[in-house]
Amino acid sequence: MTSFIDSLVPQAVKKLIPYQSARRIGGDGRVWLNANELESTLFEAEPSYNRYPDFLPQDIAKAYQRYCATEAPTIAVRGADEAIDLLIRAFCKPDQDKILICSPTYAMYEFCADALAIETLDSPLQEDFSLNVADIVKKAELANIVFLCSPNNPTGNVIPKSDLTQVLERTVGKSLVVVDEAYIEFEPQTSAVSLIERYPHLVVIRTLSKAFGLAAVRCGFILASPNVMQYVSKLIPPYPMPDCSSQIVLEALSNERVAVMKQATAKLVEIRNQFAAELMQFDFIEHVYPSSTNFILLRQKSGHELFSVLMKDGIVTRNQNHEPALRNCVRISIGSQESMLEVITSLTRYQTELGQNQQSQHKETQPQLDKNHI
Repeated sequence: MTSFIDSLVPQAVKKLIPYQSARRIGGDGRVWLNANELESTLFEAEPSYNRYPDFLPQDIAKAYQRYCATEAPTIAVRGADEAIDLLIRAFCKPDQDKILICSPTYAMYEFCADALAIETLDSPLQEDFSLNVADIVKKAELANIVFLCSPNNPTGNVIPKSDLTQVLERTVGKSLVVVDEAYIEFEPQTSAVSLIERYPHLVVIRTLSKAFGLAAVRCGFILASPNVMQYVSKLIPPYPMPDCSSQIVLEALSNERVAVMKQATAKLVEIRNQFAAELMQFDFIEHVYPSSTNFILLRQKSGHELFSVLMKDGIVTRNQNHEPALRNCVRISIGSQESMLEVITSLTRYQTELGQNQQSQHKETQPQLDKNHI
């Protein structure tokens, strides 16, 4: 397996020596005069802003390993988006290698590949948004990395473990399989982290932006085998995580705050399920898709523009009409009970207006009696 992973890495990355920042090689000391920092801060703050942070925040990584109940090597990065970029740069050569996605899915996989002159292959999801495993395995022969998102954005569904295992079994020695678990807290029992030891070509991406509610902190994680991580770690710039962010992350991963997150997630799931049920009352909604995330994907009937309807009431949603497989679809994030009530109220008003317009049109088309024949 080691030689297979080595074969995916560009020579430039293999030769790369990680930047030797002062914090990385400084060791433990009492007087720090090695990093060209001011020795005292000009501002009253805790922690002091004059010192560079940890070159690679090990305390965060260890806290996240405990949270995931895993010993798999873990690196903290600046959000899941940086994780995607790092993996493509580490294992793909520009104008030569390819990645594989399963559309419709998170757009950043293809965006990062495009930015690095890496071609993107596609194995579209099936009509029910499930994987076409046979097609993925076939196309993975041509790709260095297969990106899978579970639960998937924007469709909201989870990849069954049986499908994922099939993909992993049939890509051994061929390509890396990256599972993006940004929304995993909404279906934690489906996580692939426990499979990393069995499948060293599996990489898992996580984030604190969703269920933890820390989108502004920009903290994500890569969990992978040592063979994969040795190359990814070479590309991480010095001081990737500010100390102030690290402190927030450490607090968020404490037992107390994790318990708060789980309680809040359970409440959000309750609101989501209630909201999904209420959407079914509207005649202009064709389908509400099952969701294992903090959003709902719905398909409106042709001739309706719910994105614009809600926008008129100041409610901003996500129009998915640009995706061929998601024509007439709108994605709605789940907020507070009050926010979801606003959406229902807006759609109820729209349905009433539709009914009034239909009645008006009906009256206009009624035949008028000729008084001369009375």
